[in-house]
Amino acid sequence: MTQQSVAGTRNTQLDGLRAFAVLGVMVHHWVPASWRGPLPFEIGLFFFLTLTGFLITRILLRDRAAGEAGGQRWRVGGFFQFEKRRMLRILIPCYAAMLFALLVGASDIRRHPFAYFGHWSNFHMAWMHGWPSGTAHYWTLAIQMQFYLLWPLVVFLTPRRWLTAAFVACVIVAPLARMILAWYFPEIHHPEAITLTALDYFGCGALLALAMERGMKVDDSRLKLAASLAFGGYAVLYIFQACKHPLPGLGYVQQTLLAGAFTGLISRTLAGFGGALGRILDSPAVQHVGKLSFGLYLFHTPVPLFLGWVCPWLWGAWFVGYWQIIRLIIFTLTSWGLAYLCWKYLESRAMKETLVCGHPKGRR
Repeated sequence: MTQQSVAGTRNTQLDGLRAFAVLGVMVHHWVPASWRGPLPFEIGLFFFLTLTGFLITRILLRDRAAGEAGGQRWRVGGFFQFEKRRMLRILIPCYAAMLFALLVGASDIRRHPFAYFGHWSNFHMAWMHGWPSGTAHYWTLAIQMQFYLLWPLVVFLTPRRWLTAAFVACVIVAPLARMILAWYFPEIHHPEAITLTALDYFGCGALLALAMERGMKVDDSRLKLAASLAFGGYAVLYIFQACKHPLPGLGYVQQTLLAGAFTGLISRTLAGFGGALGRILDSPAVQHVGKLSFGLYLFHTPVPLFLGWVCPWLWGAWFVGYWQIIRLIIFTLTSWGLAYLCWKYLESRAMKETLVCGHPKGRR
């Protein structure tokens, strides 16, 4: 792993980051708040969105370059080929997880199945006072599916000289959308679930893909400095927010700064980490979790509902205090088993199908 990843083969250290991102999300959803402390374990969600913006834009830019080099009409065919690859790779495991949530009694998906299977559950959840049990994380999956549907149109139809401006506009729109929703739509309890507010993650990732296509080297010193400053700004805003003293107005750009920091992290990872961090990211255990990260993300929230059905004793009076660790271990093992089955029988087969569609497996 290292520089060869930029040329198109799979970057194993990005898989390592996926592992830590999904583990952070699982900790956020499962571990009692008093154990987690003030650390923002949920940022793994936003890492996945930024990484999606980078990877998908890189694929689309390659598709566009190949189509333009061919000299034929390519946009319509390119769009449908891309959608076919994405649907094979994403939809089958996603629908399997939704069916699992239905079977184990996730109440919201039972009441609103069309919102979930139609991939607009993010809008449905935005108006809820709380988050639904067993399916709360599906708002990010809905946003990603909307991104897969619309982003090829942006990349394929925008003139090349305007691509940078289009991606920057997406980054700017997100904090503006957060501000407008906060000021004028107080009835929306989860504005982060509205698609426009996630455009800075996708846009920052897309800008990295475009810069690399135009010759920027991975781990560029200017990007490294910008990402460091962005992370510092995010950390300051997060600390003030955690201390219940948010800085007026600046909170709307907090997540944009995080997306910028993740962009620098992705670029640095493409160059390859050495030393202890590199060995950790490339270790077999971390790589295994990274390989299963999509399945873990899909299945981990309905797992407690499933175990509440088959192992109700896990919620007995004995499992209090630090004895809850046993329950968390069982959550983890069950999620791993479901994610492994998802990988073996759904994801890996779907990836083989994408080879038939003409895209090398390693590009994703």
